[in-house]
Amino acid sequence: MKLPPKIVRRVVLAPFVLALSLALIAASPALFAVAFMVDVVVRGGWRSVRLVAFGMAYLLYEVAGLTLMFVLWIRSGLGARLSSPDIQEAHYRFMSWWLRGINRAAVRFFRLRIQIEDRPVPTPGPILVFSRHAGPGNSLMLVGTLMVAYRRHPRVVMLAKLQWEPLFDIMLNRLPNRFIEHDPDKRDRYVHAIADLATGLGSQDAYVLFPEGHDFTPRLRLKAIAHLFTGGREEHARKAEAMHHVLPPKTGGVVAAITAAPEADVVFVAHTVLEDVGPFKNLWSRIPLDGPVFARYWRIPASEVPRDRNDLTEWLFDWWERIDRWVHDRMPMEAAVDPASRDVAS
Repeated sequence: MKLPPKIVRRVVLAPFVLALSLALIAASPALFAVAFMVDVVVRGGWRSVRLVAFGMAYLLYEVAGLTLMFVLWIRSGLGARLSSPDIQEAHYRFMSWWLRGINRAAVRFFRLRIQIEDRPVPTPGPILVFSRHAGPGNSLMLVGTLMVAYRRHPRVVMLAKLQWEPLFDIMLNRLPNRFIEHDPDKRDRYVHAIADLATGLGSQDAYVLFPEGHDFTPRLRLKAIAHLFTGGREEHARKAEAMHHVLPPKTGGVVAAITAAPEADVVFVAHTVLEDVGPFKNLWSRIPLDGPVFARYWRIPASEVPRDRNDLTEWLFDWWERIDRWVHDRMPMEAAVDPASRDVAS
């Protein structure tokens, strides 16, 4: 569905979502009662109650966020000073508070635990963060870690469809972020936007890009491999065939970001997000989670990052092979036995 214009999202969609959120919060006693009855019949860790509880927490933060966004708009002179340092900082403070709250809700109701291996020591200086993209909520977990644990100001490249969520739409468009689409006809425009966002990074800024472009699924993996073959990139297609847990990275945005910020270190991020779960119906069966989400950060000094476009492309594929191996080594044994069979079955 095509994203409506900004004026429609602000005047129609945001008030509608706010009203709907308040209505659902008011109806929460009835929703909890229904969830309780479902869980009495379908035993399994009070999944329905947990999901309703997390949903109510999310809606409360949605209401708080939309209300504060309106207050900050008024405070900024009806939007005239939204780019001023104090208003920008107020948005960052709220975003950090919001991420903490959503994380607490996920920990309490889903038993989410994030375990970062070889946790890096916070070090100032601009960074370009390139992360794999797989599973629900991984973007929030990454941005939350950067903001809360490392006190960074993120600059994130995201898919335009996220603007259907009014709080994301309003809050993230007021901060230095970019929303893009997968549209070959607009590729040059979006590559330019990616480079522009990476320009002028400060010592506490963290630029975030997901080179795969989509959440991983076996179907999308096969489609991406076929696209490489048809595009004449047989060597990269062969490499992608050997990687069973990641999508082959798209290189244009990465090259643009590194070229625009040659002084920035590069951080690669790997994580496991319910690798053996699959679609939502399987996710449902895993609530509450019985194991941690593992993550790993590698920071490469700017002086060690290749500058030639071809060298950068090979370097990126080499890192994605390393990330694929890291994910494989941390998957549950039954899910990692025969990755090829998972592709066929899907």
